[in-house]
Amino acid sequence: MIDNVNPRDVSLKFTNSQPIFNEKEECLVPAHQVIFMSVFPGNFQPIDQIQDLTIYSHEGRLASTLARVFERTQKITKESHIKINYKSRNTLLVSSKTNEIEEREMRLLVEFESAFYNLSGLLEKLPEGIKRNLCYLIKDREDHKCQLCALEISEESNNETESTHMIKEEDNASEAHMIKEEDSASEASFNIIA
Repeated sequence: MIDNVNPRDVSLKFTNSQPIFNEKEECLVPAHQVIFMSVFPGNFQPIDQIQDLTIYSHEGRLASTLARVFERTQKITKESHIKINYKSRNTLLVSSKTNEIEEREMRLLVEFESAFYNLSGLLEKLPEGIKRNLCYLIKDREDHKCQLCALEISEESNNETESTHMIKEEDNASEAHMIKEEDSASEASFNIIA
């Protein structure tokens, strides 16, 4: 046993989503969380305030709790002085350190975030409405390439192709109509001159 260790308070700051259940109350997607662990000096006084523990069922609110977790991971950059202590498919436990984040830890972070970018892994089982809401909330990230966005981009390009095709048809129809009018006008003027 080590006698000369000074006990210090450890703080855990959670940013987490809610688990997503289906109509049969089966868990489709477990809660995702980023946990920041830190040590406080001896004079730290904990806050005895109860946080809002409302359970949401609205698709938009459930998606926003997931987006909050993703946004928290986005604050960790290559310049961050962060150590990733633990990573699972739905949990990231991090703490502060004096050096910048290591390459191995950045890979762990990217693995965790990839589920959000692609709406894959555990997030693949999200109900369609929650997926659409989550996609809307995080689609401004340049690496976001989920199936919904791919379909949307594909549909937009198809619509643009159809629109371009219709515009060409309208242009051809207009040109043909104008040529006929010009021919008629030419004939009319020819008839008048003759």
